[in-house]
Amino acid sequence: MELDAAYRTYRPLLLSLAYRMLGSVSQAEDLVQDAFVTVQQQDTDGRGGPILNLKAYLCKIVTNRCLDHLKSARRKREVYVGPWLPEPLVEDYAAGQDSAGGRDPLQTIVLQDTISYAFLVLLDRLTPIERAVFVLREAFEYDYRDIADFTGKTEIGCRKIYSRLKRKIQEEPISEPVPSDKSEQLVLGFLHATASGDMKGLLAMLAEDIVLYSDGGGKVLSAIRPITSSQRVLAFIQGLVSKGGGLGEVRLVKINGQLGFWLTSPLEPYPTLVSLAFKGDRVQEVYLLRNPDKLRHLGLG
Repeated sequence: MELDAAYRTYRPLLLSLAYRMLGSVSQAEDLVQDAFVTVQQQDTDGRGGPILNLKAYLCKIVTNRCLDHLKSARRKREVYVGPWLPEPLVEDYAAGQDSAGGRDPLQTIVLQDTISYAFLVLLDRLTPIERAVFVLREAFEYDYRDIADFTGKTEIGCRKIYSRLKRKIQEEPISEPVPSDKSEQLVLGFLHATASGDMKGLLAMLAEDIVLYSDGGGKVLSAIRPITSSQRVLAFIQGLVSKGGGLGEVRLVKINGQLGFWLTSPLEPYPTLVSLAFKGDRVQEVYLLRNPDKLRHLGLG
């Protein structure tokens, strides 16, 4: 297969893989582009002989470079200010198109094969090798022989890692997938209660063990530690609303395929992207993304 044809054929798969591994739109695009440059250079130089399975070879390159990046990123996270949240994929709720007006392939690719924002946050709690094994097996259904080849581990080792992670994830009190129509009703109910000052109604929507994460990256004001329990989260939301004289301008958006909202205020220099995760009819986790570096690629204004 010619490299140009391979680029068109395999780029969607590789972008989806890299985004799940890295949780970063810009880094996923750069890494995939670099993988094709590497293959092109090898083909030009005639090094390494013919590539028998280009798809597998590209996946192996991308997986290994993601692993290298994640290992380096873990050291940087140790000095990151506050919780770290992944970059979201966002489409305009009203227009039904992505924020780049349909021009961004990564937005289209991953939104069509959706990974929820809450699950992306969960993946970030795994070690790099755990994340690679889980993503390759769970999202792309690679067999253990291929996963072992991509990661440099044994087949038995990959089986054990995946089995252990499945048990671990099932045991954690994480949010659950909710049908889109129901999740939209819950998000709109959350917004209505917050905007109208119905704090009693809002409290009834919050799980007792709710966790709120606020990522400002040390660049804008945010909570530097996760806020836990319904009463503390309610007090935090009350403080935000009273400080700003209300929610400000609210724009409904789809965040990784699920309804969320974009907040702007004349009193704040930077916007906030809000995503909710649910367990049953209660809000289990709240994600406030405020780091401007992670919002710049959205172009929402």
